[in-house]
Amino acid sequence: MDHNEHTEPRVYELGYHLVPTLSSEQIPEASGAVRGMIERISKEIIAEELPVFIDLAYQIVKTIDHKNKRFDEAYFGWIKFEGTPSGIAELEEALKKDENVLRYMVVKTIRENTFIAKKFTGAKVKELELEPEVAVNEEAILEEATSDEALDKVIEELVA
Repeated sequence: MDHNEHTEPRVYELGYHLVPTLSSEQIPEASGAVRGMIERISKEIIAEELPVFIDLAYQIVKTIDHKNKRFDEAYFGWIKFEGTPSGIAELEEALKKDENVLRYMVVKTIRENTFIAKKFTGAKVKELELEPEVAVNEEAILEEATSDEALDKVIEELVA
């Protein structure tokens, strides 16, 4: 293990829900506040999607003004950025204090797009459940596939 592994910048993605009580006019300010938190700890924002209104898969309870509020809907957005583990800890502290953030998740990822873009049409998106033996370690594939041709071959094997 490299001693720089815990201090070197990595690529992360923040997925976040904003409370549905915000008006559409308040969304740019609320999502801008989240982006500002990332800009304080990040050298580079790679990609993002501004929040869109969605139905939640299950009810989320958040304490606001010492009262439990229940939410079945939220605004969902995401931002992919480069950061350090210490920066992520600082980001999470700021997100916890923001009353407009219903919940969030930060994951390590890779710089390249790993998904097929989908448009929000209001229709429910069915999630695919992969068999355990089909689950793939992205980093292992990237180490194995150093060229476009090798990556294409790995993808073809996975879909076959």
